[in-house]
This record gives sequence, structure tokens and C-alpha cells, in this order.
Amino acid sequence: MKGFVKHLFIFVLPLLVLAALGEALVRHYPNSYRYKSEWMDCHADSVQTLLMGASHIYYAVIPDSLGHAAFNLSNVSQLYEYDWFLLDRYSSRLGRLRNLVLVIDDSSPFDAPMEQLPEDWHRCIYYRLYMDYDKHSLWSKYGFELSSYTTFRRKLMPALRYVLTGESTLDCDSLGFGTAFATPASFDTAMMRRESDIAIERHRCKDWNLVKTNSDYLFKIADWCQRRGVRLVLVTTPMWSGFYSKIDPKQLQVMYDLAQQCVDRYGAEYKDYLRDRRFQGTDFRDGDHLSRQGAEKFTRILRDEVGGF
Repeated sequence: MKGFVKHLFIFVLPLLVLAALGEALVRHYPNSYRYKSEWMDCHADSVQTLLMGASHIYYAVIPDSLGHAAFNLSNVSQLYEYDWFLLDRYSSRLGRLRNLVLVIDDSSPFDAPMEQLPEDWHRCIYYRLYMDYDKHSLWSKYGFELSSYTTFRRKLMPALRYVLTGESTLDCDSLGFGTAFATPASFDTAMMRRESDIAIERHRCKDWNLVKTNSDYLFKIADWCQRRGVRLVLVTTPMWSGFYSKIDPKQLQVMYDLAQQCVDRYGAEYKDYLRDRRFQGTDFRDGDHLSRQGAEKFTRILRDEVGGF
């Protein structure tokens, strides 16, 4: 028996060492979560305009073109729960904050917890490891990059190249704007329709009870802004006509009702660009996300029409 244990240990030990090295390597590789956390740790007290929410704002507003002292603290699939965590985390250091721009869209009131989503649960790891959100233990599966083997494997070779050459593919700019969506060379209507159908189904409400959970976090953010004298601007970003025409009208109405509640109860402002016809063709990367070209246009519109940044 002792011999078996010894041989097992000899077999397993190199695998554990390799796993630990791989974990350390991937954690060392730059990512938007760690970058934004470290940026805020250093500069939160200088921010005057904060952009928050999920990918619709991450890829839509360029802080450097918006106005003075703006930063984009959004990330892909970032729920109001995480917006609230980040706002609360930096609350004591946001003394100069004047504007909070927060996205509200057809899916945000209906988003399920990321832990329940096969395509998104791994993002909980990033908030735990790189943004210090202690919702989960560091010894749970959310405390290790290796827990999500698919994403771990995808990042392993770029992480190794980064160590060897310093080459990084960080997908946001210095002020947090998502840079992964370039301007397409042409507008492919058939592809847009296919991708829009998939996205519409992904955004379709599966549990109407989620509205209360998400709206509670939204109202916490709105209340924080009201108490601090911070201007809250809720924004629905432009979407392609072939996308928004297929959104469930009931979901849209819930979105509009929540936005109006924030306006009536907390003095927020609401700007609806969902059906803005100024955005066409290559302004879109896909049905519900702007391309770099569209983001440049949308940022100018916010700066000129909403103002105060």
C-alpha cells in the first residue's frame, strides 16, 4: 500500500507543479479586470465621469473623447450586481465624481446570476481574483483560472508569449474602452441576421423573478447617486433595426418602466438611442454592439447632446 501511495505521489506531483505554473502564468497575463481594478486603485479620486455596465457600454463609449477625467469601468456581461460592488468598493474615493453613465438595455433587468450561465460563469473568477469581489471563497472553483479549462487553455499560450516577449493583447485602452471590435470592411446583412437571432434568444427572459433582483441593484446605484449629488445618466445604446425589431415588447416595456422609476424616484436622466437611425451599416459590429466607427459617433453624440462631461 505504501508503495502504491509513493508511486501515485510521484505521478501526481509533476502534474500539480505544471498546473500551479500554468495558473500563475495565466494570472500574470494582463486582462481588463485586473487593469481596471489597478487603474481605479491609483486614480479613482480623480474620476469625474464613470461609465458602467456590460458590453453595450464597454464597446460604445470612448472616455478619451467624451470629456475630462472619464473612465470606462464596464466589462462584458457585467451585471448591476457587479456595478454596485465596484461603486461601493470605491465609494470613499469618488469624491470628485460628477456623472455616472450606466447602460440599461433589453437584457439587463432579466440577467441571471453569472454562476448559472454556462457561457459566463467563468467571469466570476475574474471578479474574485482581479477585482477582489469576495462573494466566493478563493478556495472555491471561482478562485482558480484553471477551473474554467476552456478559457484557461485559450489564454495559456498568449500568457507564455507575454512572459517571453512582453507582447500583450489587452482588449481595452488606457481608459477602459473595449478595443476588440474593429470597424468591419462591409455590412453583411445575412450574417447580422443570424447573429442577431442567436443574441435575441440569449437575451430572452427565462425567469421574470430576476427583474426584482436586478432592479434592486439598479435602485441601490440610483440611490447612491442621489445621496451623493452625482448625476446618473441611464443610456440605451443604438442597436441594428433587424435586432431591436425582434426584441420581446414585454421586456422592452420592463426596461422603460425601470428607467422611468429611476427618473421619478431618484432624479436620474434617461437617454434612449435604441432606434437611432443615425447609426447604420458598419456603425455596427453585430446586431446589438457598435463597431469602433459607431463608438466614435456615439461618443460624440453623448458629448454634444447630453453634455456635462
